[in-house]
Amino acid sequence: MKMLKKAEPEPADPAALPLPKAFSWLVRLRPTFEKRGIQFDQLQLILATKSLLASRESSGLGSMFNNNKRGKRSRLRTTFLWNTVFGAVLGLLLLIPASIVTTFTMFMTVQLLTSFLAILTSYSSLILDPRDRTVFAARGVNDRTLSFARLLNICFYLGMTLLAMGGPGIVISGFHYGPIVAIGGFIALLFSGILSLMLALFVYLLILRFFDGERLRNMLNLVQILLMIGIYAGGQLPNLLPQSMSIFGASISDSWLFIPAFPAWFAGLPMLFAGQVTALSLLLAGLSVVIPVAMTLIFLHFSGVFEVYLEKLNQGNARPRKLGWWFRGISALMTRPGEERTYFTLGWRVLGSERDYKLRVYPQLAYGLILPLIFIGNELREMSFKSASHFIAYAGIGIIVALAPALVNLRFSSQPQAMAIFQYVPFKTHGLLLRGVVKAMFARLFLLPLVLMTAITTAIGGLDALVAGIAVIILIYGITLIMGWPLVGSQFPFASVYSANANFRGGSIGVISIILGMIAAVIIIFVGGFLGGWIFPLVLTLLGLTFGLLLGHFYRTNLRYELRINTEPE
Repeated sequence: MKMLKKAEPEPADPAALPLPKAFSWLVRLRPTFEKRGIQFDQLQLILATKSLLASRESSGLGSMFNNNKRGKRSRLRTTFLWNTVFGAVLGLLLLIPASIVTTFTMFMTVQLLTSFLAILTSYSSLILDPRDRTVFAARGVNDRTLSFARLLNICFYLGMTLLAMGGPGIVISGFHYGPIVAIGGFIALLFSGILSLMLALFVYLLILRFFDGERLRNMLNLVQILLMIGIYAGGQLPNLLPQSMSIFGASISDSWLFIPAFPAWFAGLPMLFAGQVTALSLLLAGLSVVIPVAMTLIFLHFSGVFEVYLEKLNQGNARPRKLGWWFRGISALMTRPGEERTYFTLGWRVLGSERDYKLRVYPQLAYGLILPLIFIGNELREMSFKSASHFIAYAGIGIIVALAPALVNLRFSSQPQAMAIFQYVPFKTHGLLLRGVVKAMFARLFLLPLVLMTAITTAIGGLDALVAGIAVIILIYGITLIMGWPLVGSQFPFASVYSANANFRGGSIGVISIILGMIAAVIIIFVGGFLGGWIFPLVLTLLGLTFGLLLGHFYRTNLRYELRINTEPE
């Protein structure tokens, strides 16, 4: 009889969904959360729902833990593996024959940069998503609960990034310094991730508080870049100490530069675990623990306000912005009158209005300017000013690491239906559309920073630096056209909708582009710096012009699109 008995249906109440295993420990803290005004049942509902939806995606965040996808290789697993490889390369910094505070400061500086970059690019759509409040508020979820659920969800995926990027380095430190130091390094790595997340959240909170409309979006992009540069500059402050000063024996008053250099804080715990109990190590360890914890508590207090301010991101700007002299001059220089210039204008306007595109790509530009300095900074300090200026002249080439993410994201738009007009209005040459959009992307995102970099390096290095800077601009332009066709050409530009999953699908491409881009950038900087003169810049210029001319013709004659609009998240 029991066999004939109908199976009981699953509970219909969504709140009955169990917490994901990664968050099962939250049950023990339920009384504490409820005292702080967090609705635990609703928190469980949100976390379980997000986890369930992610696990059903073939390429989403939760696909890494979906055991039903046999025979399919998860893109997120691939990204995780590439991040692990990149983390192993970064871990080699801990093998440099230097003091423990120096090696861990270098390692934690890069870790902060990479985790902060992940927050600003991959996780920005999760942090700055005003739709959650619209969906869950209808079920009576208060703002504090919603913000805390958002924070926990981001911490989970940020933890995966930290594990992949920092785990190999911690293992290497265990072999080099001993397992006790590795434990201290692991704790410091966790607190560095908390600090990077809190920095981003506080910056977003302040900008959302004081700005709105288009100014809000522009300020988000500007502050992201400044923070990236600030993290690197902070990590370099201890290098300003005199060479003769003993770091471990220095007093706090002598080592005051370590206090604003917050990447150096996270060398304090490894120093203590290595038995180096000094005033400096105690100060750094205290800062690395107290500041992230204090910032977390303060943000939790204002977390409900954060959700209210996110509504500003839904505000539009009814007045279209006029195209200024920079656009008119660049479009006349880079395009011919007719179809291509029309598509150039289309790409320019769309890129100017796409908030998600800016959040994903703009921080990569800062990363490209910083990374060359990380790799050649020590060598430059040992050179004379005249010799160093030859290397600095090619510093703009580092921006190449941002090319792949910038091109891949040309596929997406917040309003892909707008491109459906090309399904009904025929146009002769498909390739001219992509060529015009790729040129607009280069002109809007890369050309102005490269021109500014050239102006700065020319002031330092004179005429030779000017020639080198122009060569770098032409070379990157040619490489942009080379990479544009394989990365975007198979899909119609701006014809796919953004989604949280799309943030991670290009993760492996981003890591590969950073690795390959940095290898190319370091080679060009060192070769150009050692050779000097104008012969090497001439070679780079000829390469860039050749790429530009050949690929420009290829776009026109060989590219055909499948005119399909993808309104479903990829």
